[in-house]
Amino acid sequence: MREPDAVTADASPSRRRRHRRNRPWRDGGASTARWGADLLGWAMVATGAGALGARAVSVLLPAGDASAAAQAVIWVSFAAPVVVAWSRSRPLGLLRFRALDLLYGVVAGVIVRFCQGALAQGDGGPVPWPSAPSIRGTLPDGFFGDAVAGVVVAPVLEELFFRAVVLVCAYTVVRRRAGRVAGGIAATAISSALFVGAHLLVAPMSVPDVGALALLGVVAAAFVLGTGRVWAAVATHVVFNATGFALLAVGTLWA
Repeated sequence: MREPDAVTADASPSRRRRHRRNRPWRDGGASTARWGADLLGWAMVATGAGALGARAVSVLLPAGDASAAAQAVIWVSFAAPVVVAWSRSRPLGLLRFRALDLLYGVVAGVIVRFCQGALAQGDGGPVPWPSAPSIRGTLPDGFFGDAVAGVVVAPVLEELFFRAVVLVCAYTVVRRRAGRVAGGIAATAISSALFVGAHLLVAPMSVPDVGALALLGVVAAAFVLGTGRVWAAVATHVVFNATGFALLAVGTLWA
């Protein structure tokens, strides 16, 4: 009869491999084994290339075509690293959805929008919050197309890039060396800074807008790190953008 210790010793490597495969991405494991500094570096390069490419397109193309072309360049620069990252593996639990994520997103998105309004008003905004300035009394051509792109496409792509690739890569790299707390702080700082920086490279922004984007980045990162899922961050971004377009439309039509 074999000794119990021998049986345990024989079985333990297999159990360790199964445990490693089944660990959520925040705990490491096989699902983030190939998400390292190289992937994070390429994501940063893609951000800079996309932002600079968008600026170049805006300068070189006619005004009527520049906006759509620049937006396409940005979206490709975000989508490509997401495809490359997920071709390596999918961090376990990151894409899992819970209905509670929608509630988180609605509440947080509205709060961040109110914070943006308060920052703008404190900076001498043109109208009292929560209204918005009109655009010469009428909505511009293409407003609804821009709203769909800004509410549906942009938040999903940006969160999948900044929070589901950049944040996860940064967290994984730092966690391996310094632990979960340091990994969370570093991942929040890196993903939020890159998020704000990409927007600044594409177009100049006011100080309140920069502050609001930084807050949005931190809130979205906190949701991903706290829940292990990306969809509360996506919902927050969708609601934040949607309320911005809604306020602009109301301010214009009621002017």
